[in-house]
Amino acid sequence: MRISNIPVLVILQDRNFQYLWAARWIHEISRRMELLVLGYLILELTGSAFAVGLISVFLNGPRPPLSLVAGMLADRLDRWRIMVGTHVFYLLIAAFLLALLFLQWVEPWHVFLAILLQGTAKVLDDPTRRAALFDIAGQDRITHAMSLEMLTNNGGKIIGPIIGGFMVQFYGFTGAFIVLVVLDVLAAFLIFKMRLPEGSARMVRDTAFLQGIKSGIGHSFSNKFVLGVLAVSLIMNGMVFPLQYFIPVVATDVLKVGPALGGILAAAEGIGSFLGAIVLAGRTRFTYHGRYFIFGALIVAVGVVIVAWSPWFVVSFLVLLTAGMGQSGFSVMQSSILLLCSPPEMRGRIMGSQGLVNGVGHVVGGVEVGAIAQAFSISIAIGVNAGVGILFMLPVIIWTPLVWRAVEAYRRPEASV
Repeated sequence: MRISNIPVLVILQDRNFQYLWAARWIHEISRRMELLVLGYLILELTGSAFAVGLISVFLNGPRPPLSLVAGMLADRLDRWRIMVGTHVFYLLIAAFLLALLFLQWVEPWHVFLAILLQGTAKVLDDPTRRAALFDIAGQDRITHAMSLEMLTNNGGKIIGPIIGGFMVQFYGFTGAFIVLVVLDVLAAFLIFKMRLPEGSARMVRDTAFLQGIKSGIGHSFSNKFVLGVLAVSLIMNGMVFPLQYFIPVVATDVLKVGPALGGILAAAEGIGSFLGAIVLAGRTRFTYHGRYFIFGALIVAVGVVIVAWSPWFVVSFLVLLTAGMGQSGFSVMQSSILLLCSPPEMRGRIMGSQGLVNGVGHVVGGVEVGAIAQAFSISIAIGVNAGVGILFMLPVIIWTPLVWRAVEAYRRPEASV
């Protein structure tokens, strides 16, 4: 079989995609490692499960007010410059925390401030990067490009927590942040080397800024595929995904294991998602994108309910691994459907809408789960939320065409006449 017949290999031959993909590998390892390290750091500084849940709040808090603006900026400004700037900013934040740890000056408010700044940069980074992926890969290969990005996300979920857990247990928080700074330097360098295709960014400076945001919101509500994806994403991020921030609490309070095994537990979902992304990347054609998305979401939610009540490390690890395979379908198709169903000049704004609902979900979920865990137990907080999330998804599944119809690429009304 020729390489030209395998879309995923064609994408990998593009030098600029190679730079972007390598940078994403390194950044995801750094980000996932940092989430685990900061979770243990906050737990050590405060001893509070609620404080650990605030990591989600501060990381995702900037998304609701800023995501739509960030999406519009991704459509109006040079995407390469945005990505270079955000990666340099990530590096400065990690260096700031390393300096505080080295001087033994770190306080909880320092950590939350750093997380807030990182979340603000991520609001702009995410829609810009996903729009840039479409620029490089094109319409016919966007699902395969998203599958490859999913590989990096899940490779980071595997490698990052394992490194983070071992570094915290054997070299402390300062040693862990030295590794994080080195990783952020490498990621920023690779993004700087990358270039996007000439004329790929569709400048919409002729559209009023607020009018552009309003048109993005209008498209999100008028297209049932887009609206269905955003509704399910809100439920998942608010009621199912908060588990990832509470792995240190689950490992310590429920499974009674240390940071090293806590890091391995956090990697389980990434291993499953990595395997699922490999399967998706190997497919040559997709028709019912929505089925992968919905069934993947349900697999993850059921898995989280089981993990919430499991007192056995091996069982929790295997269930999270299986849930990770479901999450690969959910995550790959989430962005793919939104990009396919949107006009080219609006892709940044639609990715901004995705960031908005994800952010609202994480903020609400982080506060709610943390408060319930502090008042009752982490098992009740995680298990009940995920179970209710499944119930909330059922009417969305019935009402939207995600399961029942094949996703079609966006066509302008005049093109169909």
